[in-house]
Parts: sequence; C-alpha cells; structure tokens
Amino acid sequence: MKRFRRITACIMTIICAVSIFGCTTSTADSDKIVLIMSDVQEGTHPTALSCDKFAQLVKEKSKGRIVVEVYHGDQLGTEAEQAEQVSVGGIDLARISTNILATYNDDLKALQALYLYSSDEQMWRMLNGEIGNSFLNSETMKKNGITGLTWYSGGSRNFYNNVKEITKPEDLKGLTIRVNTDSMVAFLEKCGATPKNVAYNDIFNSISSGAIQGAENNWPSYISTKHYEVAKYITVDEHTRIPEMIVASTESMSKLSASDQELIHQCAVETTQFQREKMAEYDQKAIKTAEESGCKVTYLTEAQVKAFQDAATAVNEKVSSKYISIINKIKAVQ
Repeated sequence: MKRFRRITACIMTIICAVSIFGCTTSTADSDKIVLIMSDVQEGTHPTALSCDKFAQLVKEKSKGRIVVEVYHGDQLGTEAEQAEQVSVGGIDLARISTNILATYNDDLKALQALYLYSSDEQMWRMLNGEIGNSFLNSETMKKNGITGLTWYSGGSRNFYNNVKEITKPEDLKGLTIRVNTDSMVAFLEKCGATPKNVAYNDIFNSISSGAIQGAENNWPSYISTKHYEVAKYITVDEHTRIPEMIVASTESMSKLSASDQELIHQCAVETTQFQREKMAEYDQKAIKTAEESGCKVTYLTEAQVKAFQDAATAVNEKVSSKYISIINKIKAVQ
C-alpha cells in the first residue's frame, strides 16, 4: 500500500494508528493508494460533508484502488499548519481558505479586499472565469508545494460579539475582535477596535474567557463552532466573501500517474456544486438556529451598509494597493 506523506511529530500518533489499522498483509492491497486529507471544519459543516463526498467519489471512480482518509477539525493541526503540511507532502489533500493560501501565492490577498463583490453570483462568475483559473492554476503556489484543484464557497463573513449590537462602524470601538487578514486588522483599527489573531479552534474559549469579545466569519462557522452561544450579537454586513480551495500537495501529486491525478482533479471539481448547495442550505438553517436561540441578528439598511463601505474604501486603497489592478478586474466582472 502506497502512502504519500511525511508527517511531523505533532500528528505522528494519529498516522501511526492509521498505518496499523489501515494496512493489511494481503497482496491484493499492494497497489492501493491511501491519501490523507484534512479539513479544519467539523461534523455537518458544508466543507466537512463535501470533503467526505470527495473521498467517496475518488473511491468509487478508482474502484477502491485510491482511498482518501479524511481528518476533520484540528486532528492534524490548525488550518495554517495543515497548509504547511500539504506544502511539504506531509498531508496529501486539504480544504484551505485563500486567507491561508495567500502565504503561498501573495496575489490571493486581493481576495481579502473589503466589500469586493456586488453579490455571491458575481464572485462565482469571477472564480469560474479567467481570474479564478489563474489563481487556481498558480505556478507560484505550485512552486511553493501546493496545487489548486477546485473552488469552494467560504460564504459571506459578518461581525459578531458578546457586548452590543453593531449598526455602524463606530460601534466597533473598544471591542477586541478576532481577525486574521491585513485588511480586517486595518479596518478594525480605523474603527477604534482592537484586532487580535486567535487560532480558529480557540475562538470559542477566547470569547468565553474574555480574551476577545467577538470575531467575524460566515454563518456555518458561527453556528457549527457554537460561537453563537457566547456571542449573541451578529451584524449581517457581508464585508468579505473569502473563497476556499481543495488543494493537493504538489509532491504527492507528482508520485501519481497522470490518469490518477486527473481522476482526483475531476472528483474535486465534481464536489464544488455539492458544496455550494450545502453552504446555501446551511446558511438558512444557521440563521434560523441563531434567531431561535435568542441571538440579535442585525440586518443593515442600504445607508448603513454604505457607511461600512465608505469606511473600508481608504483601507482597501492603503492595504490592498499592491493588488489594485487585480481588484479592479474583479470588480469589472459582470
């Protein structure tokens, strides 16, 4: 049984267990390929379900010859650690946010610009077009050890906290909010808030302990992590839509035949629509869960949204000036 991985000490225990129970002595298994996949999300989160779907498709289309073992949550480290493992061949496949992948292709930071899209549909027209394909097939990312396979939706991101309702940028003043992009750091500082980078899996405890008062993320993450239990105020401002990718280790892929690489790529692409549908379904369920749990869900008026957009304009011009040509091309997509 072939295994393409070099796992660091922090995940050796898990991999040893997989090796012990996953391998057999049967000669029939000698040509079986086992690939390790990670996704920092848990359980019924749309990306977790979609990664499982991907594994199922690979097994079916390879007639059981290629097996993808999916590890959810932080079993294989934080999302940044998982991306690093992919880059060195320690993990073969992963679902990673472009926020994290920007470390491996700096141009992806253009996607962190605030209020970049007029709608979710416009974002997908961009991702499925020339600009999106150039990101997905980035030679820079490949040289850094990561190969893009397909796009996933990251949903729209909103602010939530445990102190007060947010209806205008000034309401963020005095709050410590978890963010992890340069644009969001600059935006919060402009509004008088304190940005703090906390590992995704530590947000719940950090809000509970008072280390931070809130964070910003999409609806599935707000609900699946139970952040809504400790941060009851959420403002639907949709300041960013950060897409995600299914990626593969360039090293791991190079050890596969061309036909197997294509099979894996096509299976990944096939799950994109599935993931988008699951994300849309989850959004509706998440909103209902939040409302029924007594959360204060604030929908902004056009004028209120414009106030946030106006506050973000200077931030985009300063923080994202290096990527302004890419940003203008994205905004021009109809």
